[in-house]
Amino acid sequence: MIIITALAFAVMVLAATLFTPAAGASASGPYDIAPIPPAALQPAAPADISNYFEDATVIAEEVNLRLRPTTDSPSVSVLHQGNRIGVFCEEQPGWYRVIFGNYRGYVASEYIFLPSVDTMIGHVMVDGLHLRPNPTTECEIICDVPVGSAVTIHDIRGDWYYVDTDIMSEEDQAIDPSQDGEDNRAAAQYETRSGYVHKDYIKLSTAKTTSPLLKPEMSGVAIADMQRELKSRGFFGGSVTGYYGDVTLAAVQMFQKEAGISQDGIVGEETLNLLYGDNDIKTNAAKIAGIEGAVQMSSWNEIDKKFEEGDTALVTDVKTGLQFEVYRFGGWWHADCEPVTAKDTAIMKQCYSGSWSWDRRAIWVTVGGVTYAASQNGMPHLSSPVSGNDFNGHFCIHFNDSMVHQTGRECSRHQACVDYAYRKAQ
Repeated sequence: MIIITALAFAVMVLAATLFTPAAGASASGPYDIAPIPPAALQPAAPADISNYFEDATVIAEEVNLRLRPTTDSPSVSVLHQGNRIGVFCEEQPGWYRVIFGNYRGYVASEYIFLPSVDTMIGHVMVDGLHLRPNPTTECEIICDVPVGSAVTIHDIRGDWYYVDTDIMSEEDQAIDPSQDGEDNRAAAQYETRSGYVHKDYIKLSTAKTTSPLLKPEMSGVAIADMQRELKSRGFFGGSVTGYYGDVTLAAVQMFQKEAGISQDGIVGEETLNLLYGDNDIKTNAAKIAGIEGAVQMSSWNEIDKKFEEGDTALVTDVKTGLQFEVYRFGGWWHADCEPVTAKDTAIMKQCYSGSWSWDRRAIWVTVGGVTYAASQNGMPHLSSPVSGNDFNGHFCIHFNDSMVHQTGRECSRHQACVDYAYRKAQ
């Protein structure tokens, strides 16, 4: 007991020697232990980490948040398209260090839209898309964005894109896009507007620049204007509907082919400039049907010497574009003909919607490499020298100045069809 008390006393003396300042020494000398203020003993406030990361959006489904920046690293969570995350930095090329809720980890940068780094180009798919100041329908409308307009996407907020787009003034939008064959919108004034648009009405593009773009499934005034111009140039034979469907696509591709540019059916800056430009890019129904060269309006007396008995010719139906071969076996004021094969008969019957008829139809007849405006009826009658063609009789083909055998007079209905066939080929 006496030994323990003596040891404790020795320890106390040693401590006093070590921690008592030497004479003249400052209380803040290098060997002092400064007292800890009471406030420093309180729990530290959590750091505001929002100052250290940038908000970003996940742009793909089932994206792995990984423990380390490698595809071999374990996944700590799975992110989904539209998730908002915080990006700290790109510690390794191609990988962002991120925060998502209580999770920290790494995500491949290709699946992240980071506003300070990334932009995307899109095109408006409907006419009059509302541009709004906030990502909600419960706010005012800044303006309407026309179909085909290009937008630059700067941020993603849920189902909304924050975009820039160039809007034409209302006065310039009212100008006819094509007057006297020239584009009067060339000097139009544009101003950049920014706001939110709903992503359901935007088609993302791989384009690098923001130029107007019209493509299949779009609808609106710009599509109707395009259809009218295609129609005036002979490429579009449908009704002006303002919807970019299959018929419009075929017309656009034919125009692009004739213009010597890519036939992708996408109406971008190059196609628009040519379509509304001052040029002679035109076509006609005969050319669309694949007929080469000009269609002739020759008289029957001339054709009778070129399309002789025993000759075959290619007939093209003007309205449908269907083609079949015929054999001329007779006729002195017009050509008496039959389809060459049963297949030719089936195609001819298709021109008449499946039922034979005396109705006249405008046709083009190609013989010896030259095509002539003509007319035919669609009723098998009288003699039928060709066997095995499923056509019980023959039919008549009239040309300019042809006459009916029974009367020796021109048939006004046939001549009207001949005239129509010639006009459609111009």
